[in-house]
Amino acid sequence: MKRAAWVILLAFALAGCQKGTAPYDPNTEVPKGDPKFPPLTTSWIIDEAGVLSPATMSEGDRICQKLQDDGIAEVAVVVMRGVKHPDEWATHYGRWLRLGRKGLSTEGGNNGVVWLIRPDADLRETISVGRGLPKFTVSDYGAIMDDAKDYLNFNNFDGGVLKIVRETDKRLRELYGESR
Repeated sequence: MKRAAWVILLAFALAGCQKGTAPYDPNTEVPKGDPKFPPLTTSWIIDEAGVLSPATMSEGDRICQKLQDDGIAEVAVVVMRGVKHPDEWATHYGRWLRLGRKGLSTEGGNNGVVWLIRPDADLRETISVGRGLPKFTVSDYGAIMDDAKDYLNFNNFDGGVLKIVRETDKRLRELYGESR
């Protein structure tokens, strides 16, 4: 019985790894108990917590817009209180927005990044990276998180968000060139 179960499990795993396919969770629902997703309106920087200055919003939006204009990535930063499931929330939010070339799932698509900043949490930073940015790994965004945490931990959300946006821009351009 154990061997049969192992064979079935292996068959399902291999079926999901055939060329051109991969297991993928298309869930776009807000995790239970978390706040609703805010719409992406006039800025890539969304301050639902009301902690950012207009200058930070403007500068962050300018940098994120340039990343999109250059075809490198779509980067959204959300500052929000009350998120209990940050990893799922950020990932589902990116899918809900169809972030990263508006939902293309082929090469060059899914190049979205969501940074979630939670002023009311001990661990304030969460990131979700689209599958179209495979070179942008934990060694890259982990360093960005380390650089921004000192700002965020001292409630300097302007400094933290600008550090995140500037360093994300810098690293994505190093990895993917000035434009794709």
